[in-house]
Amino acid sequence: MKKIVFCFFLIIFQALIAMPAGAHMLWLNPSNYYPEVGSTVEIGIGWGHQYKADRTDEAIKEGRVAAIQALTPDGRTIDLESVALGRYRLPIDKPGAYVVTARIKPGFFTTTPEGRKWGNRKEVADAVKCTNFHIEAKTVLLAGGSAQHVDARSGQPLELIPVSDPEQLKVGDRFSVRVLHESSPLAGADVKAVYAGFEKEKSAASGAKSKGHHGSRGYPVETVTDAEGNADIPLDRAGYWMVVLSHRPAYPDPETCDQYMHNVTFAFEVRP
Repeated sequence: MKKIVFCFFLIIFQALIAMPAGAHMLWLNPSNYYPEVGSTVEIGIGWGHQYKADRTDEAIKEGRVAAIQALTPDGRTIDLESVALGRYRLPIDKPGAYVVTARIKPGFFTTTPEGRKWGNRKEVADAVKCTNFHIEAKTVLLAGGSAQHVDARSGQPLELIPVSDPEQLKVGDRFSVRVLHESSPLAGADVKAVYAGFEKEKSAASGAKSKGHHGSRGYPVETVTDAEGNADIPLDRAGYWMVVLSHRPAYPDPETCDQYMHNVTFAFEVRP
């Protein structure tokens, strides 16, 4: 009997260890995705697990954001001005694409028989699995009706590049994107998309992922990149949308850690 009980708890423990952690997401909330030249855009930080109708979930803690920057249409990288906790300001002085990125401070967490602990394998006793996490966000503002340099790369380790011009997207279109890892196309990457206000419990249960599939596993859209890292996201409504990417390649020094966790979002707006 004791052996049966021990095996039962061992199976449960192994199942829990194998389950992916529900990591937080970071996203960007611009006040205007398509500003006029001469205006100023306020950009809020979104943080949490749900992309609610007001595009907020949890408050970001002070000191958590490592950087928030914009690549301007003329190729300059500038830091955004902080106006309050989780709120920033970007002046728009030229037409074209402003590629805005943000990231929180990276770190390590390690799973142990007693639970998750901060630190890598060399810092945590009885390590089962270590993850080096990098949580980032990206969006593109198109100023003055110009999409020039909309496909400019920010240099994120895991990055979404718009292939379609977001300003031209309408309901019923497909948003074409390319996913890069370390500047190379990433084949077979899971691409998920959600609109602001989507409620997971109302989505239809479904089976395996397929290109453009709706309503599976808590996201209204899930698909996979092709051999060139490309994917199409069907858009069935106007409003704010967010693409969610995650990639977990092996860590180069297995004595220190087992894997990277790159979690990245890309926010955009579909006009009515």
